[in-house]
Amino acid sequence: MKIKIRKKTAIIKWLYITIFCACLPQAGAVVSQAAAVPCHLEEIQEEFENAIQNGQTEISFAASENYTLEQIQQQLSKAALEQKYLYTGKTRYRKQTNGGIAEYTFWITQDSFIEIEPVKNTKEAYRKALTALRDCDYTTRFYSDPSCYAIFYLMLQQHPEYNYNTVVWKNKNGTYGYRRSSELTEAEQNAKMRAADRKAEEFVKNRLKQGMSTMQKLQAIHDYLIKQCSYDKTCKDSSGYEDSYTAYGALVKKKAVCQGYTGAFNLIAQKAGIASIAVCGTAGGEDHSWNFVKAGRGGAYIDCTWDDTLQTGDGICYDYFNVSKSVIARNHRWEQKKYALKHLDYCKYLM
Repeated sequence: MKIKIRKKTAIIKWLYITIFCACLPQAGAVVSQAAAVPCHLEEIQEEFENAIQNGQTEISFAASENYTLEQIQQQLSKAALEQKYLYTGKTRYRKQTNGGIAEYTFWITQDSFIEIEPVKNTKEAYRKALTALRDCDYTTRFYSDPSCYAIFYLMLQQHPEYNYNTVVWKNKNGTYGYRRSSELTEAEQNAKMRAADRKAEEFVKNRLKQGMSTMQKLQAIHDYLIKQCSYDKTCKDSSGYEDSYTAYGALVKKKAVCQGYTGAFNLIAQKAGIASIAVCGTAGGEDHSWNFVKAGRGGAYIDCTWDDTLQTGDGICYDYFNVSKSVIARNHRWEQKKYALKHLDYCKYLM
C-alpha cells in the first residue's frame, strides 16, 4: 500500500535594502518641536503602520533616547504584520538626542517588505490551509508560529484529493505555503482535477438518491470505487508524479493505490455533503491510508483499498466498511490525535 506526501524547504530570494546604521548623537543638538511630546512604543508602531499604509519612504518621530534600535525595529515589524507584510531587514535611520529625548528619522522602501497572509491561531490555520488547497493557491506566503505550519502539512495528508504531487514549503524567515511540483504543469494539473471533479459530480447526481441516509450514501461510494477501480500493482514507489496516487487515477483511469482510493472517496463524499478525511499510517507492515468519515454524532472508518483487494468473485467485501476504531486498530496503526473527530468538522471549508 502506498502513500505519497512531499515536503520541501524552499529558499526564497528577495531584495534587502542597503544597511546603513548611522547613529549620530550630537552634543547640544537642537531637537525639533516634535520631540517635545515623545512617542511611546505603541505610538511608534502606529506611526510605522500609517507610513506603510500610505507608502511613505521617510518617517520622523520623537521618543525616549533609552529605547534601543531593536525595540524600535520590533515596532516596525509589528506594524508591517498589521498591514500583511513581513519586515525583511534593517533600515537606514538617523538618531539625534538631547536631554533624554531623541528624534528619529527612518527611511523605508517597499523592498523592505514581503507580502504575507498572517495566520493568527490554529483555527485560522485549518481554514486557510484547506481553502488554499481547495483553490489551488500556490502563491500566497503564509506566516505564523511554527505550529501552524504543521497544520498545513497535516491538511495535505488528510486531503489527498488535492494532492497532485503538491509540495509544502517553509522558509527560514517563517513563511510557508503550498507549491505545485515540477512534474505537472498548471494546465495539466487543472485538467486532471477538473476531470476527477466531473466524475465525482456525475456520481453524486446519478447514484445518490433523495432520501438516502448518510450510511447508504457512504456504502454507495464504497461500492462504486470497488467496482470501478482496481489496485495498481505496477505503480512504483518513487518521488515522481503518478496518477495512481490521485483521485484522478481512481475515478478517471480506474487504477489507484491507497492514496488514490482515499482521495477519490473524500472528493465524492464532500460533494455529497459528508465530511471525510484520509488517515495516514501503516497496515500489513506497509505505509497505508484509509478514510475516517462523519457518521451520526461520531465517526467511522472505511478502507476501500483493503475491501477491494480482499474481494473474491463478483461480491463486494465489507470487512472494512463502517468499522469502529477498535476494529480497524487490530491491523492498522496511526497517530490517532492527528486524525481525530474534530478534524471532520473542518471539512466544512471544502464544501
